[in-house]
This record gives sequence, C-alpha cells and structure tokens, in this order.
Amino acid sequence: MNVFFLGYTGSMQRQGVPNTSLAVTVDDQTLLVDVSGSPIQALKEAKIDPKTLRAVLLTHTHIDHLYALPSLLHQLWLSGRTLALSIVGNKATIGFAKELVELFTLEKKQHFFPIHWQEIEEGDVTLGKIHMQLFPVNHGVPTLGLSIRWVNKHLVYLADTIYTQALPTFLDGADILVHEAGGLKDTEEALAQKGHSSARQAAQCALDLKAKQLILVHLPEDPNEDELLLQEARSLFPATELPKLYVPY
Repeated sequence: MNVFFLGYTGSMQRQGVPNTSLAVTVDDQTLLVDVSGSPIQALKEAKIDPKTLRAVLLTHTHIDHLYALPSLLHQLWLSGRTLALSIVGNKATIGFAKELVELFTLEKKQHFFPIHWQEIEEGDVTLGKIHMQLFPVNHGVPTLGLSIRWVNKHLVYLADTIYTQALPTFLDGADILVHEAGGLKDTEEALAQKGHSSARQAAQCALDLKAKQLILVHLPEDPNEDELLLQEARSLFPATELPKLYVPY
C-alpha cells in the first residue's frame, strides 16, 4: 500500500499546489480521497493509471474537497471507462455531490459508466481490495476520517478537524498519520472556530495515537510558514514531515 499527495493546501491554493487530496494504492487498485485541481493529470503525475481507480471517498461538502468531481467523471468517460466507480461519503456529502453531477447531466451522457453512490456515517467499507474504516471527525459540517490497512501497513487521515482526544482506538499505531495544520499555536482559537487544528495539535494527535510518522497537510497559502509549522510540530513529535507531491509513501 502506498499513499500519494495530489495536493496539500487549504482552501487557498498555492501556485502549482492543489487543495488537499490523496491517492491510496492497494495492489492494483486505487482509492482517491477528495478531488481538487486536475485529478486525472495528478494521478498521471503520480504514475497511477486512472483505469485502476476503484473508488472515490469524499470527506465533506466544502468546496476545496469536491469541486473537481465533475471533471474527474467527465474525463473518465471521455477515456472510455465502462467499469463502475464507487463514490463514498456521508449522507450530506453524497447528496451535495449528486447535485453537482446532475448539474452537468453527466449520468445522462451516452454510455456513461455506472456510479455506485454509497452513503455511510461510520463503519467499514470494502470495495475490491480496498478496506476502509470511516469515522466522524469534528469540523462543523459532517466530515469523515479514514483508516485503511493493507497487510501490515496502516494509514490514518483525519481530514479537516478540530483537535480532540476522543478518537477511535482502532486508529492507534498508524504507520502514517495525515493531519491538517492550518496555522501555529498562537492561532489555535481562531482555527478551532473554523473547525481546524494547528501544527502543535497535529503533533499532539500523533503522540496520542502512537503514530510512527506524521505528515502535515491543508497548509496555509503562504509557503513561508511551512518551516515554522514543521518546527512547531517536530518540537513535540520529531517524526513529522511536510508532504511531497506525487511520490509514494
């Protein structure tokens, strides 16, 4: 199992860096977590064949996490896809995504591939070789976090969230924890009001979950803040990294 970062910014993008989105490959199948930027091109940049895409997980309804869904589906259709695609999310997110797809009348196109919409608020989802455990996180709107295991590897992605110690025990011991870092410790009150966490809180979460490695995402628009975020997190949890686009972890 590998995870690739197809983007890692918060709502405001940087030049050349899309909003936060992940691709998880399990053997010969791919899970796309949220859709931003140009998802098909991003998959190709990561040397992932779009034909291996088995499912899309949409964590919540905020624009930066699902605005590119129509483009993804349209380009898959143009490429000749016939295999069904599963789109997974909570009820609020799936409802929103369906409206977005209907706006572009995508499912009415001739020979459009089947979409399997799957609503889930919490629990296990198995799609082919991909087995996910989904759970709610605190972000102001209904939002899903992700735990995925393959053989002896364990990835946890908390999506956008306020820091909390009230997390499921099955998240413990992750090989990689992907956690947002929207700012520094002195902005925590403002971040919490918007449903976000600081770099310090991300590091504390990594400690709480006994994670082996922490990767910070949903970073602020200004790249000059990156080193400060990294230093703040590493002061508490040394095994912290900033993401690199399109490379396997």
